[in-house]
Amino acid sequence: MSSITIRKPEGPIRARIVLPRSKSVANRALVLASLSGQSDVVIDLPPSDDTRILDVLLRERALAMHCGLGGTTFRFLTAWAAVQPGEERLITGDKKLLERPHHTLVKALIALGARIDGLASGLLVHGTEMKGGELTIDSPVSSQFISALLLIAPKMREGLRLRWTGRRLSEPYVRMTIEVLRHFGARVEVSDELIQVFPGPLHAKPLTVPMDWSAAAFWFEVVALAKDARITLEGLHTGTWQGDERAIELWAPWVKAEQVADGLELSSLSPQGPPKRTLRMPPIDLTATPDLFQPLALTLFGRGEEATISGLHNLALKESDRLRAVQEAITACGGRSSITDAQLDLRGRVDRTPNEPFDPQGDHRMAMALAPLALLGGPITISDPGVVDKSYPGFWDDLKQAGFGMEA
Repeated sequence: MSSITIRKPEGPIRARIVLPRSKSVANRALVLASLSGQSDVVIDLPPSDDTRILDVLLRERALAMHCGLGGTTFRFLTAWAAVQPGEERLITGDKKLLERPHHTLVKALIALGARIDGLASGLLVHGTEMKGGELTIDSPVSSQFISALLLIAPKMREGLRLRWTGRRLSEPYVRMTIEVLRHFGARVEVSDELIQVFPGPLHAKPLTVPMDWSAAAFWFEVVALAKDARITLEGLHTGTWQGDERAIELWAPWVKAEQVADGLELSSLSPQGPPKRTLRMPPIDLTATPDLFQPLALTLFGRGEEATISGLHNLALKESDRLRAVQEAITACGGRSSITDAQLDLRGRVDRTPNEPFDPQGDHRMAMALAPLALLGGPITISDPGVVDKSYPGFWDDLKQAGFGMEA
């Protein structure tokens, strides 16, 4: 397995970064564009593996659709295939993807009229005209189940009246789905626990995919850990349906974020770098934005600030067990942490750089969150650097542009 070694910049960080565009917005728009009959209306697709694979599979309409490691791709395509009357498809992927939880989505689709058989190799979906109707889902482990159902709801004879009860993990992603549905002409009404999508045609309308706020979080981490950094994230703006805009609020103690004409400018609020004394941060709840966990947890650790981060109920079910992976990284760097009841209690600070490479465990976000730790001491090495291709293929090049030393 290959690896990459990262060294901190020799001087102040000054950079202009062009982030990838949002794969979350793009993936939703691609499904709706396909259902509307005009795939080419989604403009400026990101180069991420997840989106590239989804785009190709929707265009080719193959009988076997291999989704690689893409959970969103797998779940959205399962729903899409369910509303292709008279067509049969195998939705499959890498072994690790097939081991992730999908049962709640399959059960919900079948309750609404889908025909799906579970196989060792994936899901065999018999496309049909789904009846739709009313459904309750309580505390699903992934908001993608909700989004997948909503995306195909206009194609159901009765539409969909979905009651989402209990814990609402990653709720902003469902709000994003609703906004993209409305962009494509769907009628959606939302009140308390009920989301109602009415049956009817979808209308192709050009949609330019915005820059990705989830990718921006790793640059907030860089600026928070650097002694002197000013980075412009070109084309990044607020008001883009993305819940991870919350990064501005979460990193506000250490990063000044200012909207400028050509994007978002980030600058260090701690010109001397992380403080020498330990601070205790107020409790942080990431129920709505769990994708920010890794860069935020390692920002806090890198700055030597104690914190309790909660709302992490589904992180064990991602590309890696993200809670355990972060805990292992903290331990390797001399820190202390404990995991209890879907939360991480974080103590200590970086006091050493491991000689052994960090293993991102197949997780793109883990690799990108580890890289800024090079700012705090000696170089760090990360194995399997190509894992970032899932969401941010240009990440290592962008780090180099920002002045980091990179050695493959």
